Amino acid sequence: MSSMGGGLGSIPSLQELSQYNVNRPNAVEAICQSMYDSATYAQAGQVSLQFFQTPQGQSGKTLANTNMTSAGAMPAPQSFLIQAIELYFIPGENPSVQGAHAASAFVNDTFVFWTTPAWLQLFVGSKAYLQEAPLIKFPPMNGLSGFSGQSDATTAAATGFTGTSYATASGPIYEMNPPVLLVPTQNFTITLNWNTAQSITAAATVYCSLRGVLYRNSQ
Repeated sequence: MSSMGGGLGSIPSLQELSQYNVNRPNAVEAICQSMYDSATYAQAGQVSLQFFQTPQGQSGKTLANTNMTSAGAMPAPQSFLIQAIELYFIPGENPSVQGAHAASAFVNDTFVFWTTPAWLQLFVGSKAYLQEAPLIKFPPMNGLSGFSGQSDATTAAATGFTGTSYATASGPIYEMNPPVLLVPTQNFTITLNWNTAQSITAAATVYCSLRGVLYRNSQ
């Protein structure tokens, strides 16, 4: 064991370094943790939406938008086992706002997103591991439910309309069988694809959530 001047004590040997290591060598922990990302569905529509390519800190994204920390891949030394895929569609119209029949727009935009012919593709490395349609096969596990509405006028064009309504896809979540493992630094992406752009009332937000298991170094 060597010694240091200046009263800082001795220098640990290589064999003694393990007692100061914040990591547990060769130990991995696994936690149930979704990987999620969001994208904007344009009011005019689009032919594709891509997820997991823009990490936190870029393009204004925070943890509210994504928990990706690197672009298009799991950062070393993390891996992720995809067990299920969910989509969340959040309309841009607030159904509780008075006027302009916002409640109807909320429901109509939701209908357009879930029923317009489209497909989801999971691409890992150099090939697609999943190509599936329609999008309504990927309902969210959580969401608003119920329907209610009211109006203070009898005409369809009444500007005094007030109401609240919610709509979303429902059913069992889409399970990957077998699951797909994302290894560190290997590229992957999920895209939603449409033959033609389909417009909606207002720009909306779409979340893609991968449910599964996150593997990382133990500490």
